[in-house]
Amino acid sequence: MVNKRKRTRDDRQDGKRNKLFVYALLLFVAFTFRVAVARFLPNDAPDDGRVYDQIAHNVLERHVFSHDSEAPFAPSLIRMPGYPLFLAGVYSVSDGHGKTAARIVQALMDTATCALVAFVAFLWEPEERRKRRSSITALALAAVCPFTTIYVATILTETPTMFFAVAMTLTATLALKATTRKKALWLWLATGLLAGVAVLFRPDSGLFALALGLTLVTATLGRTSEVKLSKQRDEILYRTARTSYLGAVFSLAFCLALVPWAIRNYRVFHLFQPLSPAHAEMPGEFVPRGYLTWVRTWIDDGRYIGPTIWLLDTGPIKLTTIPDRAFDSAEEKQRVGALLEKYNHPAEEPGLFTDEQDSRNPASSEDQSQPNEKDESSQDEDKAGAQTDEPSPDQDDEKDDEKDDEEDQTDESSSADEGSDQSVEMTPEIDAGFAQIARERIARHPFRYYVWLPLKRAHSLWFDTHSDYYPFQGDLLPLEDLDYDIHQQYFLPAFAALTLIYTLLGLAGALFLWQTRNFSARLWVLLAALMIFLRVGFFASLENPEPRYVVEVFPFLFILGGIAGGRIGALLKKSNPVSTANRTKHTSGEKLFQASGYNGAQQCMSHTAWHQYSTLHQCILAFPPSSYKL
Repeated sequence: MVNKRKRTRDDRQDGKRNKLFVYALLLFVAFTFRVAVARFLPNDAPDDGRVYDQIAHNVLERHVFSHDSEAPFAPSLIRMPGYPLFLAGVYSVSDGHGKTAARIVQALMDTATCALVAFVAFLWEPEERRKRRSSITALALAAVCPFTTIYVATILTETPTMFFAVAMTLTATLALKATTRKKALWLWLATGLLAGVAVLFRPDSGLFALALGLTLVTATLGRTSEVKLSKQRDEILYRTARTSYLGAVFSLAFCLALVPWAIRNYRVFHLFQPLSPAHAEMPGEFVPRGYLTWVRTWIDDGRYIGPTIWLLDTGPIKLTTIPDRAFDSAEEKQRVGALLEKYNHPAEEPGLFTDEQDSRNPASSEDQSQPNEKDESSQDEDKAGAQTDEPSPDQDDEKDDEKDDEEDQTDESSSADEGSDQSVEMTPEIDAGFAQIARERIARHPFRYYVWLPLKRAHSLWFDTHSDYYPFQGDLLPLEDLDYDIHQQYFLPAFAALTLIYTLLGLAGALFLWQTRNFSARLWVLLAALMIFLRVGFFASLENPEPRYVVEVFPFLFILGGIAGGRIGALLKKSNPVSTANRTKHTSGEKLFQASGYNGAQQCMSHTAWHQYSTLHQCILAFPPSSYKL
């Protein structure tokens, strides 16, 4: 009996050591993978990254929170302060290697996110014997996921947002599992602070806080309270009071984290602005809401964001880049074309876009068709210089000045040299025209605007290759457009398949938890669903459905996928008849061998060595128990 207890204790210790080794190995793989991506695939292309970087430098060098790249460096509120201050802190200690250091820190942060994912999966698994297996599987899924890893190589907020999302989920899980009021109080306080800090990095993290709040209400009202009351009315009142109490603590902590930023904006700009503006505009800056509403009446794919949204007020928007489904009639297409012409040529008179000007002002038309010789010769020289790449002496002087001081370049000089830039402007008059068309389209097809298009945008957000910021980034369809030079024909189908695998594992994990009929397990399903669908639904309602906006919910697929992977592995192992027979023989042989009296040999070696290396033991297991003769 003593030997049996000793073997059991040794077996447990060896099992713990092995599992700790697996955890350590997976974390090492996760960190190495992320450092390699940060080292070999750094990406400074996103405009948001340049804005964050500029603000961080202004904070360090000029002690002002401004996104301006030149004087007077006016204060700004177009971005939340969390990430720029994070960058400024890293830059201040990196000794000239600011972005590289920031990427390494983000690699550490994302590795920590993987560890938190494993911890949450351990807590969410309802069966004790499967907790470690589910935790290890979730950690493996998070460690090797390329969708979340690539963002450590960018100067964007995705990496810290994922960290805080999983961290607040962990503290909320611990709070919901707390057995004492005091512990639950402190954990919900920590959860609120984490949610508030997450919003300081990215304002849409408030959706995570909303999901946690709804889960808190559901858990407190739906779960049987620890205090037994005789009347049902008193029970309901008690649950309501407890929900209000914990919800107030969570909300107060959440708002407390945003108070300093709200006070700063009120003192500087004299307005209540606790979050950054939805369209990143400064106070009093014009926002073409009518045009954006018109875009929402037809856009259903991220491929149209660049030519219609990001080019706004920076470059011409061409009618040919807009799909035919954006117009309900030829007359509507003509109206949109006229508005875009006004936008693309703001300095021109409106009469240029009608057929009446030639008849009203023939002299002007003659002047335009027959310019003076001086203007004609100068235009010919510009064209010849652009075609032959042999600039005139004046252009040589301009290029020399540009080389001496690149920061003094202006749009006018660039236009003179290249002859390709075009001045554009979205005026309130043009915006009002787009708003009118948008109202007409919504009135004609309200179901399309409020239901069908958001669903299509959600599909586009989710079932994407999620290859942004990789060298082979792009769309999988149409297949004939794949770029074989950068091997898109291999990487994009693999990434699309990986997206499907993670999705199916997440759905399977949610199904397994729901089938347990355990209230807590179903509560985790609700929490994960709210975390995912609130965010996807919100961004599906916007005019810029970029897939990177939903990468923050992939950690919850890792958690659910870990639970699914642990259970699928157990089911496969149980369904294997050879494995079942071997386990039966192993148990019978071990009992028979213990009864044979060879206790001395067992005491000379550890239990693990006895099982793995004992020739006599292996021989016993090779024969059925019926052949033994004692």
